[in-house]
Amino acid sequence: MDKIHIPVLLNEVIDSLNINPDGFYVDCTLGDGGHSFEIYKKLSPDGLLVSIDQDDYAISFVKDFYKEDIKHNWIIEKSNFSYIDKVIQKYDTKPDGILMDLGLSSRQLEESHNRGFSYLEEEETLDMRMNKDLGVTARDLIHALSEKELTRLFKEYGEENLAHRIAKEIKKSNTTINTVGDLTRLIYKVVPAAHSKKNPSRRVFQALRIVVNDELDNLEIGLDKSFEVLSEKGRLCVISFHSLEDRIVKNFFSNKAGSGEGYLLFKSHIAPTDDEIMQNPRSASAKLRVLIKE
Repeated sequence: MDKIHIPVLLNEVIDSLNINPDGFYVDCTLGDGGHSFEIYKKLSPDGLLVSIDQDDYAISFVKDFYKEDIKHNWIIEKSNFSYIDKVIQKYDTKPDGILMDLGLSSRQLEESHNRGFSYLEEEETLDMRMNKDLGVTARDLIHALSEKELTRLFKEYGEENLAHRIAKEIKKSNTTINTVGDLTRLIYKVVPAAHSKKNPSRRVFQALRIVVNDELDNLEIGLDKSFEVLSEKGRLCVISFHSLEDRIVKNFFSNKAGSGEGYLLFKSHIAPTDDEIMQNPRSASAKLRVLIKE
């Protein structure tokens, strides 16, 4: 049997949701199913969990891995959380809690099914679509966008200081950039070793993935709709992993608290403990924020 990956900030999420056994909960980012399963275990047969994901591979994995556990009151839907209102309208009740875990799952990085999410998988194609029904791939962007457009993309969505230098080199040789390895080798050539303690491709890959999947626009829409459908005193929990996401979440939560429509469970965010980071280094940048609807 496949090994299940430990979800980030699991105990903190479960505590923050304050689960009512007969309540209705939505996990907007099913992933490996770790958060969903822990929520589900706390529900009575009268409770309901709806888990959403746009990744067919994630849905297939969870349905297979948890096939003995999935009963009538754990429903898995293929969708993007920007459509949460459409997904839950058939249930004719408002969620008591909604969770969004905005990070890529470990499985998406380790078993990306030739989609090129990880800059370590050199032979994979530069696809990066979470949902294979989407039209544009990362490779399409690299080939179609101008040097100026790529510079803006890497700067705005990857916060990459050497965006122009990388974009210039890509446009010099973009007809030969088709795989993860093609792109990472070019970036290693352009970025000085002293510029980045981490893999120098990381920011460029982040930028391409965000744009291919329209992640930031979907996040803004998803936050808006999630808060709208939430029940009174319902809780919206969001885990972000980079500053672009976190800024959107923080501003949205602050505006709702400032207008009196909701209040923050924590003054700031909750971060992983040192122990969790040791067990799962990918959790290091995670931030959990929780908003309660008035």
